[in-house]
Amino acid sequence: MSAVIVVCLRNLQENRHGTMLDQLVQQGHDVSLTHCLNQCVGCRRGPALSIDGAWIGAADEAALQNEVDARLLK
Repeated sequence: MSAVIVVCLRNLQENRHGTMLDQLVQQGHDVSLTHCLNQCVGCRRGPALSIDGAWIGAADEAALQNEVDARLLK
């Protein structure tokens, strides 16, 4: 089942986790960019995104990948 994944443009620019997003698109997920997800405090700490409306933030790209994998494998 594909997920709807939304990424804040500023977070993507600051954290450069586009390769992971490209992989999610290749897996068939709907990935899009938005101006802001209104999670600024967490967003500035590391890479972040929203999966099916649930915001996920992490300390680095590897930790974010682990969180994304856990959510998508449910």
